[in-house]
Amino acid sequence: MTKSITSKLILLLTLCLAVILSIGMAIDYRLSRDEILSRLQLESIDTVNAVVTDLENWLDSVEGATQFLGRVLEQREYTPAGLKQMLKDLVENNDDIYGAAIALSPDVTDHPMGFAPYYYRKNNSLEFVDIASKQEKYWQQPWYAEAVNAAKPVWVEPYFDTGGGEVLMTTFSVPIYRRDNNGQRFLYGVVTADITLEELHQYLQRLRLGKSGFGILLSRAGIILSARDPEIIMHHHLEAAEGALDVAAWKKLVSGVQNGQVMSSQIDCPDILGSCMIRLSALQPTGWPVGVIYAEDEILAPLRDYQIRTALLGLVTLLVMVAVVSLVSRRLTRPLTALAQVTDQIAQGKLDVPLPRIQGEDEVARLIRAFAAMKENLRTYIDDLESATAARSRLVGELAAAREIQMAMLPQGGQALEQSATFALWATVRPAKTVGGDLYTYYCDDNNRLFITVGDVSDKGVPAALFMAKTISHIQQYSTAFTVPATGMALLNNALEAGNSNCMFVTLFFGVLDLNSGLLQFASAGHTPPSLVRGGEATPVDQLSGPALGLAANLEFPTNSLQLRPGDRLAIYTDGIDEAFNEQAQMFSSERFDRALESSIKDTPTEAGVHILQLVDDFAGTTAQSDDITLMLIDVLALPAVAARDKIHSSFEPGPLLTSRVGNWLQDELRKFDLDNVLIMELMLVSEEVATNIAKYAELPADGEIILSIARSDTDVLLEFADPGMPFDPLQDSLGANLGADIESAEIGGLGVHLIRELTDEQRYQRLDGHNILRLSKTLSSAG
Repeated sequence: MTKSITSKLILLLTLCLAVILSIGMAIDYRLSRDEILSRLQLESIDTVNAVVTDLENWLDSVEGATQFLGRVLEQREYTPAGLKQMLKDLVENNDDIYGAAIALSPDVTDHPMGFAPYYYRKNNSLEFVDIASKQEKYWQQPWYAEAVNAAKPVWVEPYFDTGGGEVLMTTFSVPIYRRDNNGQRFLYGVVTADITLEELHQYLQRLRLGKSGFGILLSRAGIILSARDPEIIMHHHLEAAEGALDVAAWKKLVSGVQNGQVMSSQIDCPDILGSCMIRLSALQPTGWPVGVIYAEDEILAPLRDYQIRTALLGLVTLLVMVAVVSLVSRRLTRPLTALAQVTDQIAQGKLDVPLPRIQGEDEVARLIRAFAAMKENLRTYIDDLESATAARSRLVGELAAAREIQMAMLPQGGQALEQSATFALWATVRPAKTVGGDLYTYYCDDNNRLFITVGDVSDKGVPAALFMAKTISHIQQYSTAFTVPATGMALLNNALEAGNSNCMFVTLFFGVLDLNSGLLQFASAGHTPPSLVRGGEATPVDQLSGPALGLAANLEFPTNSLQLRPGDRLAIYTDGIDEAFNEQAQMFSSERFDRALESSIKDTPTEAGVHILQLVDDFAGTTAQSDDITLMLIDVLALPAVAARDKIHSSFEPGPLLTSRVGNWLQDELRKFDLDNVLIMELMLVSEEVATNIAKYAELPADGEIILSIARSDTDVLLEFADPGMPFDPLQDSLGANLGADIESAEIGGLGVHLIRELTDEQRYQRLDGHNILRLSKTLSSAG
C-alpha cells in the first residue's frame, strides 16, 4: 500500500501541509530553546570547575605521598623488611591510595626474579603480594618501564592489574635514582601508588546531573576511565563514540582539551535520546580530560510538552486533509492499479492473462497497448531461450564427461600424492577450461628408478585435451625406451609428428631418478626449466633443451644430469604458473615462483603445492586463468645410509672447556677411521664452531647434554649434533657475515655459517622429539 501512486500522492500533499504548520512551531521552539541552553552552559562551567578541583586535590594527595617515599628511598638504604614496612605504612595511612609497590631494578637485587612487594586494600584490610613472583620480568610492565623511560614521575595509562589487586586501575609511578661511589647516577627502582577506576567512577557518578546526565573521565591516550555505561570503561573514546555520538565533534572536543583548552559543545547523543551539552576540562596533575554531559531533553521537557499540544492540533488538520486527498487520488489511479496486478502475473510466467480494457487515448491507454506488444515478444523470446538452454545443457554434460575421462588418464585422477622411504611426490593439474592440454605421469620400476613426466600441449580446450590423450598413450607405449630419456623423447616426437595436420605440439620434461644414488637424468623438449630447492635457496636448473614435440620428425634431444641430495626439493611446472597475469598485465614470473618455493620449504609437498597455487591465485586477483597449470614437487627424503656398525657417539655437559672436550674426543675417534690429517683438522674446526654456538645460544636446561655422533661409510663421514635447547635452525635462521667486506664495515661474528658450509659437503637440520638435530656430511673423495 505504501508503494502505490495513490499512497504517494496522499502522502505528498499531506506533507506539504505538515511543513507549513511545522515552520511556525519550529521558530517559536528555537527561540525558547536557545535561552534555556544558554543558562545550562553557565551552570555546566561551575560543575566542571568543582569536579576538576576535587579530583586534582585527590590526585595531588596520591602524588605527594608517593614522591615523598621516593625521596626517602633515594637518601637511605633499607633492608627488604624495612622496604615492606614503609610500603605498608604508606597504604595504611593514606586512604586515597588503593595499593602501592616498591619495585627494585633487577640490577640492584640478588633475587633472580627481582624484588617487588605490593600492598593493596581488599575487604577493609591490607593484602600483600610479591609481584616478582606473579609478573615475570615486572620491569618490562608499563607501570615500571614508562617511568624509567620518562626519567620522571608519570601517571600510567589504565590497565587490569594481573597478579596484584586483580582490578582495573591507573598507577602513579616515581623512578628512584641513586649515586654510586663514583658519583654516577643509577636507577634504584620505581615506587608506585594505585587508584582504582572503580573509585574514580563512583566519585563522578555521585554528581547530580539529572536523570540522564553524567560525568566522564578519560586518560591521556583517550581511554575511558569513567562514564555512565560501565561497559565502555577501558575502551577508547572514539570506539565508544562510534554510533553513539557525533564522532567528528567529539574528537574535536577531546583534542582541544588535550591541547590545554577548556571545551564545550552541543552534539547529538542517541544513547540519551537527543542532543546533549558537553563541557570538558583537563586535570593538571595527569592531563586527563574530565567533564559533564547534560541531556538536553530533560532541560527542554516543559517546552516539549507545549509543542506536543500544538502538534496534536495540527494532526487533526492533517487527518481531514488525508481523507479528502484519498477520495480524489483513488479515482484517478484505478486503471494503473489494475495494470500493476496483471504485470505481477506476467512476471510469474502467466502470459495468457488478459490486460485491462482500454478506455480513451491518454497515457494509461498507450501504456496498456505497449504491454500487450511486450507480452507477445516475451513469449517468443522464452521459446527460443528454452531451445538454447537445452542445447547448452547437453554440451556442458559432454564436457564434464570429457573432463572425467581426461583426469582418469592421469595418476590418481589429476591430484597425486606418493610417499616412500626415499622420496615424496605431489602433483596436480588445473585446466584453464573444462578440459585442457597439461599432463603429468610417474611410475617406479623394479630397479628402484622413478620415471617422471610433465608436459604442456599448445592451445587449450578440447583440441589440446585430445592431443594430450595422444601424448600420454604414446608415453605408455614407449615406456621401455624412456630408460634413456633422449632416446625415448626422439621416439615420442616421431609418433606425435605423424598425422599432425593441425601442427599442434607439446613441450615435455622427462626424467629418470635413480633412488639408490640420487642421480636424475632428464631430457627437455622446449619445456620450462625445473627449479631446485637446496639449502633453503631455490634456483632454476641449468638444462640443454631440444625443440617441442610433434612439429618435425627425426629430432635429437640432449640428456641432462642432476645429482640430488637428501633434503632437496625439485619443482617441475608448466608455463601456466610463471606466465599467469594480474590486473596490471604483469606476469607471475619464474623468479616469484622460486621465492614461493623458498617460503614453503618447511612444508610437506602437499602443503607447499597448495600454498604456491594460492600465491598464484592471489597474484592474478580478478584476472581469469589464461592457461592450464601443472605442478609436480619431489622431495628427496633419504639415500642409502651409513652402516649402523660404524656409528659411535658421546655426550657432553655444557660448561668450561666444552670445545676442548669435544675436540679431544672427536680427534681420537676420527683417527680410528684412518682419515687424512687435513680432513680430521677440518672436521674438528666444524665441531668446535657448532659446539660453541650451542653453548652460547641454545639456552640449554640445567640437565641438558650435547650428543655428538660420528658415522663413516666408504664415501663420506657424517657428524650429528643433538641438543635439547630452544628450536633454532642455524642454516636458515642465522645471519652470516658479509664476506669480502672491508675491516671498517665488517660485522662481528657470523663467519661460523660460512665455515660450516665451506668445510662440509652437505648440511641438514631438523627438530625431532624436542631436540635440535644438525647433520653435517663430508665426502671422502672431496676431502682427500
